[in-house]
Amino acid sequence: MVATVALIGFGEAASAFAGGWTGKPAHLRAFDIKTLSPSMMAAKRADYDAAGVVGMRSAAEALLGATAILSLVTADQALAAAEEVSCAIEPGALFFDMNSVAPDTKRAASRPIEAAGGKYLDVAVMAPVHPAGAAVPLLVSGPHAEEGAQVLRAIGFGMVCVVADEIGYASSIKMIRSVMVKGIEALTAE
Repeated sequence: MVATVALIGFGEAASAFAGGWTGKPAHLRAFDIKTLSPSMMAAKRADYDAAGVVGMRSAAEALLGATAILSLVTADQALAAAEEVSCAIEPGALFFDMNSVAPDTKRAASRPIEAAGGKYLDVAVMAPVHPAGAAVPLLVSGPHAEEGAQVLRAIGFGMVCVVADEIGYASSIKMIRSVMVKGIEALTAE
């Protein structure tokens, strides 16, 4: 069992996942930047409570003792989140970048995590998180992909597939698939 998991970003995906894990960690913490906004703080705290997650005041506080960190922020914040986490990540902790961003962005995000002693994993979420939740298919790539896949399964993700030992492969597959699916939909509509 994974003792402590930190969720960085707590929107639709994080709340769907946290509520459906069968191997729920002993300590499940989250930080979302919206808790820093007085107008959004109460709603975000209610989201934490509904999912059974302990909300923290900062990313650094959420990372204390975390052996697995799931980054689920908006695409435009993915690199900034990795840089912020790198300042507080514990050596050997797994950083699962589950954000929908380009392979080059994933590679850029891996550098500060790896430099700080963390283990970066490129994770592609291959379907909508609702209604699947933790049953959503995940592709994992990077030098720590096998270890990461085992941790994801232990938490309760049911469909985890390792695709390569290089960062960027999982996100590349997702992008190519999206282009194909959306292209076929556009041709059908035309």
